[in-house]
This record gives sequence, C-alpha cells and structure tokens, in this order.
Amino acid sequence: MEYFELFDERNLPRWQQKPRPEVHRDGDWHRSSCVWVLNEKRELLVNHRHPDKDVFADLWDVSIAGHLSPGENFRESALREVQEELGYRPLSSELVFIDVWRMDGFDIQTRLYDREFAGVFCWKTDLPLSAFIPQEDEISELRYLPLEQVRKELQHPGTGLAYIPMETVFLDILERIAAME
Repeated sequence: MEYFELFDERNLPRWQQKPRPEVHRDGDWHRSSCVWVLNEKRELLVNHRHPDKDVFADLWDVSIAGHLSPGENFRESALREVQEELGYRPLSSELVFIDVWRMDGFDIQTRLYDREFAGVFCWKTDLPLSAFIPQEDEISELRYLPLEQVRKELQHPGTGLAYIPMETVFLDILERIAAME
C-alpha cells in the first residue's frame, strides 16, 4: 500500500501519513513532482495516462509526474518518476527547478480529489521519443508537441487533446518555462 505524507493548505506538514486511496477520497493535501520535458525543437513531451489510473485516467498530461514517497524531496521524486515512467534517468543537474505550484484538482469521473503541492522541474533534452520506454501501467502513449500547440489546446479545451482539467495552472507553468528560453 502506498502512503503519502499530509500537508495543510499552506504546504506545512501535518506530521501524518495516509494510504493513497484515502488521500484522494478525502481531498487531503500532499506533494508531487512534475517534470516538463522539452526537446531542442521547442516541443513538449506529453503523455496519455493509462485508462486504469485512479485519477484523471485516459487524459493527456503535460508532464512526467508522481507523488513523493515519505521522506523524499521534490528532486529525488522527480528523478525517480522520470526513471520509472520513461525508462531513462537524467542527471540531477539536468533538471531545472522552477517553483512549487498549488494544484487543486477534482476528477468528475471517479469523484476523487487530487490536491497537491507540486515541485515543478524543466528538463531540456535532445532525446527522441524512441529513447523512452513508457511504463505500461502509467502511460498509453507519448508525443512531442510544439509548445504553441499545447498552449492553444490548454487555452481552448475541447479543440485538441483532452488534458487533465488544470489548464490554468498548466498555462501558468508553461509561461514560466517559455520565459526561461
């Protein structure tokens, strides 16, 4: 059973742990890491979430992401998640920390909450899609898409890929990453 450390709405520790299903059912705040992967063509790696995921199944995500294990920090989690989900481990120095974002999501299909403080990183790489081995129970498909296309699809939901419904937060992060270049 996977356990999460709990935090309050200001990202302060509550010094408690709880099983993953209960955290999502009850809407408890917890932490995650998100790695936005960009290639040299200014394309973003997006992934189609597996249909069996507990929250936001069968939707497209803009980052490689996962929850922090108890005692883990954002960078450790980010490196572990990229290794698990893409079968490739970048150097720690390749991940540029952007900031911590508050993500407050609700999955209308499963009636589960996903309230996270996400440590966001950007990884610029020249690796092609063929270099990655997607984790089968997490990712159904990978694509590189132009940043401008992703921006337009997030600004106008329903006109492109069906993304996790956190477009406002994703657009804010996208702007910060685009400003870095």
